[in-house]
Amino acid sequence: MLITHRRRIAGVMALLAITITLAGPVSASTAPAADAATTTACATPDFTDVPNRASFYEPITWLRCEQISTGYSNGSYAPHQQITRGETAQLLYRFSGEAHSAGTRIDFTDVPASRSAFTAVSWMQAKGYSTGYANGTFGIDRPITRGELSAFLYRMSGQGVTAPTTSPFPDLSTRDHFYTPATWFHATGMVSGYADGTFRPHRAVTRGESAQFLYALETRVNGTPPTYTVPVRQASGPVNATGGTGGAYRDAQAVPFSNGTTSSQYHLYAGHLNASTPHGIMIHLHGDGGFEYRQPQWSTVPAYEKLAEQHGLMLVVPSTPDRATDTWWRKDTSGQYAADLLKDLGRKYNLDLNQVYWTGYSGGADTVARHMMNSHSAGWTGGAAVLVAGGGIYGQQAPLRPISSTLMRNYEMHWVVGADDTPSRGGASGDFDAVHAARLGAAFYSGLGMDTSLTIKPGLDHWEIAPSGPARLAEVLASR
Repeated sequence: MLITHRRRIAGVMALLAITITLAGPVSASTAPAADAATTTACATPDFTDVPNRASFYEPITWLRCEQISTGYSNGSYAPHQQITRGETAQLLYRFSGEAHSAGTRIDFTDVPASRSAFTAVSWMQAKGYSTGYANGTFGIDRPITRGELSAFLYRMSGQGVTAPTTSPFPDLSTRDHFYTPATWFHATGMVSGYADGTFRPHRAVTRGESAQFLYALETRVNGTPPTYTVPVRQASGPVNATGGTGGAYRDAQAVPFSNGTTSSQYHLYAGHLNASTPHGIMIHLHGDGGFEYRQPQWSTVPAYEKLAEQHGLMLVVPSTPDRATDTWWRKDTSGQYAADLLKDLGRKYNLDLNQVYWTGYSGGADTVARHMMNSHSAGWTGGAAVLVAGGGIYGQQAPLRPISSTLMRNYEMHWVVGADDTPSRGGASGDFDAVHAARLGAAFYSGLGMDTSLTIKPGLDHWEIAPSGPARLAEVLASR
């Protein structure tokens, strides 16, 4: 069921313009009276990364149930990801409910007819809501800023206003390009400034924030949207659920775990998950020295976290229990610890063992190859591994412990290494030859009949190759 009164943006924006004074937000008494509370059946289940207690749940649910946003094909919305100008154009076009015939005319050099946002961008240009950049581009893939979004909505309102002669924001002068739209935007009550009084016009808007802005507009003009009855998400493929219960779905640092023999900690990233359905897990093993664990904000961990949010996965970053060497690969007890951690997480959370993703960098990559797949693979039945700057198997003809036929069929292994990551080229870590290691590991598992790939990137060394890990995993997840 669609709310038809949302489908007239010209009327909506004109009505909003009447109620706005630039002295401050619109008062509640000036907004139209809200309809009586209703309950509406929603055609689609919650996004996998927006559970019903998440930030922006109500506005994102409204966008989905009103078919203003369908999210990504994997069922996620990515609320913390920056929203692009092209995505914003599509949201505003669907929100308007208008029909526009884009034809074949190319208005902007970076928006060919093959782009999904072509009609929406054409609509914005035809309406005069956006003229793009001076170089003839729309900036379709650029994140939209708060200033740009305020300008879009201000133009859509059709209202000519006289902005205050004194700026209410310390970071906006009256001569700033976004001054009038920003003061108008703030006065609508759809967006507030920050605690320090700034507006931050150049700050990128997230997908969750964009939903909140449009939801605030809908609420102010037409009253609060109804409560939605959301269907339960059905699994899209085979699921091997652990059925675990009792674990807190949260983001937490240095969570202790002991398997009775060895003890360590792990960082947990799970606050974005919906606990009602089975979900996959991504386990990232750090390189020698543990930098990614101790300083995750400066490593690839945020990129893996973004992937976890987009694909409805739990991310776990454990610290090696081998304090003497600060490595994973030197002791099989460390691999056993990681395997036992996965089992413990399966008891606490409802993991889907057909979606277990091991990632490792340098020594962590060697650990995935030499221990997790080689000795401790009995704990899961599907997924993929991405091994970056390492991942070797040395002097073996067969796995140390059998790999199940199910896992052999359902698991992918992908090696990514920089061509300069060798001692002879001066780009390796000490005397470690990551290119040789990756070739050995890929050849070993390919020889077993597993689905493998090896990517050697020219011009990259041991440290420059690190971001290629999340990029490769993103490709793997997008294909599933």
